[in-house]
Amino acid sequence: MTVIYLSGNPISNSSLRRISQNSFVRIVGGQDADIADYPYQVSVLIDGQHACGGSIIANNFILSAAHCFAEESRASHITIRAGSTYRTTGGQVVQTKTITAHPNFNEDTYDYDIAVVELASPLVLGTNVQTVSLPPSGTAFSNGENSVATGWGLTRNDGDLADVLQVVTLPLITTATCKSNYYGSAISSRMFCAGAAGKDSCFGDSGGPLVSDSIQLGIVSWGDVCGQASTPGVYTKVTEFLSFINSIISVKKKTL
Repeated sequence: MTVIYLSGNPISNSSLRRISQNSFVRIVGGQDADIADYPYQVSVLIDGQHACGGSIIANNFILSAAHCFAEESRASHITIRAGSTYRTTGGQVVQTKTITAHPNFNEDTYDYDIAVVELASPLVLGTNVQTVSLPPSGTAFSNGENSVATGWGLTRNDGDLADVLQVVTLPLITTATCKSNYYGSAISSRMFCAGAAGKDSCFGDSGGPLVSDSIQLGIVSWGDVCGQASTPGVYTKVTEFLSFINSIISVKKKTL
């Protein structure tokens, strides 16, 4: 069986039928960034190695993608690095307590690709560690509005993970347009797209946030060859999961 490395962990290609073997696993067309400008961004570490991105939604909760934990979901193996521009050093490294992937997550279609990570101890918020705002219910956007993706994905197809946080500005593509113009029935109502020729994010940045006007609209989920106008990146639509996110946080807080 062929194994494709997308988010730092081996995932069989049976669960990634739409992903090209030549997919670029990186942010495309980005530049170096300072964590102080994107203090909600975190690195998800599995056995001490960067595997995915995530975002801080409370001092003890992280939002990420369900597929990041398809191969390893034991909290004892998963930590979070927050507050550092650099992938391997600095910031706060905190052990996770629980990983809650959406119960309807589908490894074949990547529908419901969202997970809430509870930390074993709270992050210390400050200049480099801050929460990101979630969108109000019913938030909508138009094609072409700008958004920002960040992460430490591979810098080239056969290269290494970025040592320094990368950022790229991406035009948003609505669910309807993404479905009709790009991926057809593979796009559910819980997905949308973003990207343009030479500008994209990909699975080395899986689980990371897509933010517009300081509000997190999406989570890096899936795509095909990155940086191509014909295959924009696909994102989990956060507005579809506000009840799920709030219910997990509410339940976990009651058990403290």
